[in-house]
Amino acid sequence: MSDCRIQAVLAFEDNYIWLIENQMTTIIIDPGSSQEVLAYLQKNQLTPSAILVTHHHDDHTGGVRDLLIQYKNCALYAHANHGFDDIPKVNLVDEGDHFAVGDICFQVWRTAGHTDSHLSYVTEIDQKTRVFCGDTLFSAGCGRVFTGTISQLFASMKRFNDMDEQTVFYPAHEYTVSNLKFAKSVALDEHQDAIKHATHIAITQRQNNQMTLPVSLAHERQINVFLHACDDNKAKQLANQHGLNDNSALAVFRWLREQKNHF
Repeated sequence: MSDCRIQAVLAFEDNYIWLIENQMTTIIIDPGSSQEVLAYLQKNQLTPSAILVTHHHDDHTGGVRDLLIQYKNCALYAHANHGFDDIPKVNLVDEGDHFAVGDICFQVWRTAGHTDSHLSYVTEIDQKTRVFCGDTLFSAGCGRVFTGTISQLFASMKRFNDMDEQTVFYPAHEYTVSNLKFAKSVALDEHQDAIKHATHIAITQRQNNQMTLPVSLAHERQINVFLHACDDNKAKQLANQHGLNDNSALAVFRWLREQKNHF
């Protein structure tokens, strides 16, 4: 698929609503607000074919119903726990499901942790794997645990880390600069130069009103301490560096998430 364009629409202060467009199809991921999406669609004379929802939080779902009122033929893909059971034509999806919107094919992954029914949508565009990961992975970070568990979030991040390094991730929030600040405070020495360099670039991008996203897995493996904790050897090094009694990967991951919660 070489004619696809992936565009972000900014909502609220830091939400990115991703759109995938080609000549046949327009797909909206996590429309937390309808106003900005409607303006974009009308400006570009686009009619959405489908809405994909990663999880039930209002900043990801708040615009869904308005968009479906405006575009009655638009399909909706969501988990049964996302609050759309009353919509007659909702397509309920979960781990292992596959579906196509036009000629764009998706695989559904349950990437729980942030919420217990969080989904990610995996597709191939321009010979690269693209992951619309909602609030599971952020650049240099990961989501906070709400209705999921830390063990689920750890497993989801490990699953991402096992993908090809050229995989591209499309997180739903612009948290990169603050995440890098935290990463610098806890990361191993071998990653400090990469974090410093990434911080300089991210700050410059934000000062110029540019996005820091999307990001490749190769990039995240250098700067994301939560991915570092998914590696048993690096987890042990982090535990030693910070004087942790339990050096298991899950325990180090949990400690990092707790530190970030209070950073």
